Amino acid sequence: MHCLRRTTTACNRSLQSFQSSFVSQKNRALSGTRIRSPPSSLSAAVVTPPTRGSDEDPRQQQQTAYAYTRTPLRTFTTTAAATRMASDEDYMAFLEKANRDPNEGYAKPQSSGGEPFKATDDGAQIPAAIQEATRDAFYVSDADEPFVPVCLAWDETGKGLPDEEEFATLIHHPDPASASIEIQDPADWDTQGRYEAILDAVSRAGKGSDVRVYRVARGGARVEYWVVTTDGTGKSARLVGAKALAVES
Repeated sequence: MHCLRRTTTACNRSLQSFQSSFVSQKNRALSGTRIRSPPSSLSAAVVTPPTRGSDEDPRQQQQTAYAYTRTPLRTFTTTAAATRMASDEDYMAFLEKANRDPNEGYAKPQSSGGEPFKATDDGAQIPAAIQEATRDAFYVSDADEPFVPVCLAWDETGKGLPDEEEFATLIHHPDPASASIEIQDPADWDTQGRYEAILDAVSRAGKGSDVRVYRVARGGARVEYWVVTTDGTGKSARLVGAKALAVES
């Protein structure tokens, strides 16, 4: 009986020792479990270890499972052409393009430059009525321009006023045969009576001779209006009057 009691006591101690050892190992396993950070270039899904009381082997509880998924990296490439400096030819082409006329390729209006048409002969005696009428007188258009006197030698030989080509020759047009000239009646030119003083002065300078208006194209929207008449007869006659520039857009 005594021997049986000693045997029972020894078994109980061994069982308690085994239980204490098992619990200690389990606690160490749980306290030693840690979550490790995945590499920076990968994303991780962490598996949480089993809770206390699980039947899973403690050695397996120390393991942390990672499910890695690869994150695509952006790559950049640089070609030799992108880093190569521009050649002299490329640079000159760039300068030529930068200095190119922005209106290149578009139709341009005819220039109104060049020598002005001849309006008076050297040393001509301008009639007093014309001088007075053209003082501070302007033709109204997109650009108000002053009237200026006209006095040119004209061999009328009984023809009265010149035709278009003869008039172009008198004013020294560069191409009389192709000049764009239109002869108008004064009433059609001054429909609003705005230039009665000019018309009256020209009529008095010609002593009642016919008065006509010559419309001379200068190019683009620029034209000149010449209000003239004849003074005298034959080779001693003169073409007198006034003219003004107009811009008709």
